[in-house]
Parts: sequence; structure tokens; C-alpha cells
Amino acid sequence: MRFNVAQSFSTRARVEDASVYGTPEGFRGYARPGRSFYVNAAWEYSLSRRWVLALDLTCWRSHGARVRCDGAAGSPALRLDGRYSEAFGFAPAIEYSWSPTLGVLFGTRVITGGRNTPTRITPALAISYMH
Repeated sequence: MRFNVAQSFSTRARVEDASVYGTPEGFRGYARPGRSFYVNAAWEYSLSRRWVLALDLTCWRSHGARVRCDGAAGSPALRLDGRYSEAFGFAPAIEYSWSPTLGVLFGTRVITGGRNTPTRITPALAISYMH
């Protein structure tokens, strides 16, 4: 079993001109990226020496970024508030090992959606080689 918990905190950052926050040319202000919280739990169960079942469960929450400018120094006044979002997901998989150094994993990751998050299904294929 594996269990992860992560929290991120961000400080205010100066933003000038066009940016990933959607600010226009000539913008002079600041942005505060939103904090986020992530939990992941994973389990594996060995059916035999070669076959393993795996399952990951995840929960993610994020507060949107805030962008501000008061309109000083010729910069357009702007106030943008990113949306809060959350997502829940699971990822079942099956692993097969030909040897202690070579194996393959087949699975899928399902994000069930949540607040401001679309439902997504992503297939997974991984080859592991230990040297």
C-alpha cells in the first residue's frame, strides 16, 4: 500500500503583459496562484509471481488563481478569479511480469468529474524494465 498527501501554498507574483492568466499586453499587476490539496492511495495484490492487481484512488482540490490590477500607470483595471475545482478518480490495472526485471501494466484512469472538472477516461500501458 502507498498513501500520499500533498498541499501546495503559493505567494503573490508580479505579472506584466500577456500571461498564462489571460492578462492583456500592457498589464501591470499581480497574481496569486490558488492553493491545492491532493490525496492518493494505492494498493497492489499479488495473485501469483507473475500476475498483480493494482488500484489507485485519488482526490484533488484546487482553488483558482486570483489576478488583480488597480489600473495604475496606464494598465487596464482587471480582476480575475479562477474557479474552485475538485476531482475524484480511480485507476484499476493488471500487471504481468515475464521476469524479475521485465513486466507490463494494462489499466485505465477514470476521473469521475467533480466541481468544475469533466469526466475523463484514459487508458494506460506501461512497460517496466529494471536494470
